[in-house]
Amino acid sequence: MERKLTIGQLSELAGVPRKTIRYYEGVGVLPPPGRSDARYRLYSDIDVRRVELVRRARALDMGLDEVRELVKWAGTGSCNDFQERFQGVLHRKLEDVDQRIADLEHLKQDLQRLGAHFEMSQREADAGHTMLECSPETCTCLGAAGKDPNQLQEVKLWLNKSESES
Repeated sequence: MERKLTIGQLSELAGVPRKTIRYYEGVGVLPPPGRSDARYRLYSDIDVRRVELVRRARALDMGLDEVRELVKWAGTGSCNDFQERFQGVLHRKLEDVDQRIADLEHLKQDLQRLGAHFEMSQREADAGHTMLECSPETCTCLGAAGKDPNQLQEVKLWLNKSESES
């Protein structure tokens, strides 16, 4: 006879809070559980494995739609079918991570350039006005003031001004 688990037992065995289990049921990642005569949720050992799969997939930064599909695949078809499908998901996830890393590297470079620019501009005299009153072409607090054209372009980009607006 298959053992029946309460939501508390499932939570403890799978390492996921009860509230999270109810949330995943509500959004369709997990199927609705069986119920006792008293209407308590009842789970099986398969549900433990299912919740562990969801937890591990979320730890891999998979979205709810991806996890929902993964849970569906895990409950249908053979292990080989699941592995083939899962490898496709992993491949796409790796491509996403590579793109995010490239985006973060670009952001890091932008931040470093801007930081270096502002470090240089701190050596300038106090302009006596606010940042919002600055003009990229003339403001010394931004360090541009007609000096290096690359610095001027950097300041314009940071202030979200195009060449045509100047």
